[in-house]
Amino acid sequence: MGDDSNDYGERARWNEACRREEAIRKLVERYPKSLSGQAVTDLAWELDLSRATLYRMIKLFRAGGTVSSLMDGKRGRRQGHRALDQGREALVRRTIEGFYLKPTRPSFAQLVRQVQVACAAAGLAPPNWRTIKSRV
Repeated sequence: MGDDSNDYGERARWNEACRREEAIRKLVERYPKSLSGQAVTDLAWELDLSRATLYRMIKLFRAGGTVSSLMDGKRGRRQGHRALDQGREALVRRTIEGFYLKPTRPSFAQLVRQVQVACAAAGLAPPNWRTIKSRV
């Protein structure tokens, strides 16, 4: 099921890149020597891009860029990426398992405080509460 939605997302990104390539090609053909500022503004609005992004795409296009160079990059961190180093990751895991995962579970705020105390004792910078929340 996940593959179908991923394929759909890739197809949508490709179609959008093709649409951008066609529009940029027409703009560059219309203004071969220098671009009209108003034409760039209008195309940026039409493509729902900032002018700066459109100028970067025009530069890529003129440099012989391909349609794939005009595709949106995937945003955010790659799947499975962990921002913590191994030492802090292990400390957070041990604290969650030893302090939080009990039948009489303490509050999440207490868990965050316990992780902060354990990090301070180990001389490590404490992670953000959202980082701890994603691991619970």
